[in-house]
Amino acid sequence: MEKIALLPGGFKPPHAGHYNMAKWLVANTDADTVLIRVGSKEREGITREMSLALWDLYIQDDDNIIVKASTSNSPVKDVYDFIEQEAPEGSTVYLGMGEKDIEDQRFKNIGKFAEPKGIEFETVLVPPQAGGVSGTEMRGFIKENDKENFQKYLPEHLTSEQKDEAWKIVTTKPEIEEDFYDPRN
Repeated sequence: MEKIALLPGGFKPPHAGHYNMAKWLVANTDADTVLIRVGSKEREGITREMSLALWDLYIQDDDNIIVKASTSNSPVKDVYDFIEQEAPEGSTVYLGMGEKDIEDQRFKNIGKFAEPKGIEFETVLVPPQAGGVSGTEMRGFIKENDKENFQKYLPEHLTSEQKDEAWKIVTTKPEIEEDFYDPRN
């Protein structure tokens, strides 16, 4: 019987607190894997692609943490879709949540979707991690070009080079093909 911990969110950008939530779920549940689902919504210039690249940097040595793009525009819908479409019958699924989300009523009906497939579903409260920095604060550091504070809230295991790579990921804007006005068209 497979045991999976789900950690859905925007992660714009992911920081040490998010990474430590995943590690906490590995250590404090009997889940075989932690599946992180990254939402699609861009926030203040931080894209899903940037978030996925950061997660790839963070989990290089973590065989039991898997990061994927969400399959919908909503992390909440993604959890329901995972239960209905992907979770193996008879599995156990833990939903990792922080304190700010634990009272979120949008997740209250997941058990009804899990039951027909014989899935045991449990919501798990993950205690605050890594100083409680928020994605909003991290985006503020990026906006203010405050590399030092941004890097201060990255996962501790990253090397200086990896922290520089993380900064590069969030500060390098993708090249955009510009459409130039041509009066002949």
